[in-house]
Amino acid sequence: MRVRTSSRPTRTLGTGVIALSVGLGLLTGGLGTPQAASAAQAASSVASTPAPPQASLAVSRPAKAASAPAKVRSAGARILAEAARHKGKPYRYGAVGPNRFDCSGFTLYVFKKTTGRKLPHKADLQQKYGKAISKAAAQPGDLIIIRKGSHGTHAAIYAGNGYMWSAPRTGKPVTKQKIWSSNYVVRRLA
Repeated sequence: MRVRTSSRPTRTLGTGVIALSVGLGLLTGGLGTPQAASAAQAASSVASTPAPPQASLAVSRPAKAASAPAKVRSAGARILAEAARHKGKPYRYGAVGPNRFDCSGFTLYVFKKTTGRKLPHKADLQQKYGKAISKAAAQPGDLIIIRKGSHGTHAAIYAGNGYMWSAPRTGKPVTKQKIWSSNYVVRRLA
C-alpha cells in the first residue's frame, strides 16, 4: 500500500497499517460487524513484523491565526447566550437592566456582563467603541448601531443571518428580530 503526504515523498508501508486498523477496530465486514477470523490472522502475522519507523502518524496543529476567530466565536456565543437570557423583558427608556432595558442599556448590560467592557448609555457614543467590522465580516455577538445619517439611533447585538437581539421600543420586549435598516455599523468588542 502506498501513502502520499504533502510534505514527504511517497513511502511504502508494510503490514503495519493492517495492525493499526485491527488495533483501532477499523476492519469490519458486512453490516459493520468485526471480522474476527481474518483480523486475528492479520494481527498475528503483523505482530511478528514490526512496523517501519516511517509509518508514524503526524499530528498537525492549527496556525495561531486560525485560533483568533475561534476566540471571537466563543466570546460571541457567550454574548448571544446572555442576550437570549433576557428575551421577553420589557422596554423602558433609560433602563440598564437586569429587569428592564432600553436599546443602549441592553447592549451596555450584556457586554459588561460577558466581556467586562464598559459602554456608554447612548447608541451614538457606543458606535465609537471596539473595532470597526464590515457588514460582510460581522459575526454573532458583534455590536450593531443603526444610524440615521452618521448619528447612531439604535443599539443591538448581531445574532447572525440578518438578525439581531434588541430592546426595540416602548411596548416591545427584548427580542430577536430582523435587522430593519441597511444603514448600520458593526463593532467588535470581544
